[in-house]
Amino acid sequence: MAWTTPAKTENTEEDPKHTVKQHSTITSVLLHLVPGFLPLIGIFIFSQPFFVNLCGVDIRLAPLFGYLMAVFVGLIPVQMGILLYAGKKQHGKLILKGVVRYVEKNSYKQYLIFVPILLVYNLILFVVVAPLIQPYIVDTLFSWYPKEFNFQLLMQRVMADPSSVAGYRGVYVLAILYILLSCVLGPLVEELYFRGYLLPRMQKYANKWAPFINTVLFSIYHLFSPWENLIRIVGFYPLIYLVWRKKDIRFGIFTHVILNSIGGFILLVVLLSV
Repeated sequence: MAWTTPAKTENTEEDPKHTVKQHSTITSVLLHLVPGFLPLIGIFIFSQPFFVNLCGVDIRLAPLFGYLMAVFVGLIPVQMGILLYAGKKQHGKLILKGVVRYVEKNSYKQYLIFVPILLVYNLILFVVVAPLIQPYIVDTLFSWYPKEFNFQLLMQRVMADPSSVAGYRGVYVLAILYILLSCVLGPLVEELYFRGYLLPRMQKYANKWAPFINTVLFSIYHLFSPWENLIRIVGFYPLIYLVWRKKDIRFGIFTHVILNSIGGFILLVVLLSV
């Protein structure tokens, strides 16, 4: 994957010579939300016993297996496909040059300052605050969501009592795949797509509200975990605003990948410690 760093900022109001073609409101909203249906459908499909047994995974791990397959089949290829298709239309080649924007490189000092702050902020929200309010949100607003397709419930049980799944077939393979797909590749592709592609093309209709609208739409796009919308919006808005302000998706990539990876490596460690 390759991209070039523009010589100047791509804010259409400040730099008309380096503009990026803007999306209409409807196009933008659809490009944010439609890709969210594919992972959701993938979870429902690949959590079925046929696929779980076919791959030799314990049926009790079906929600996690379904989620990982959904990321592998429905999230990564679709979003990368849209990016590469845009590159094909623009350059006649399957490349990301000119498609992924906000690539102005900031100083290492700024990465070392802002990324840890954002990580601590989000860890407090997701590890400390979320467990206090999300059970109530799930019980009152999302009790209709089938629990057999909620991989987060399984993850919570593993973290609380790793010995309860230590003997399940495929549990260690799924833990490694979780790190690869959900902690590294998935967040990387999402940042390229949502922050590098969609966010710069919202300027015309959203203007200064672009970071907030991108945050809300990005949260809603996670159709398989709607109970996290409030925490996700509060947690990701400062990050997305920083990417927009600095015109640098590296802030989003570093923070998103590291944040997800912390949970993934903790999962692997607790399983290996049993």
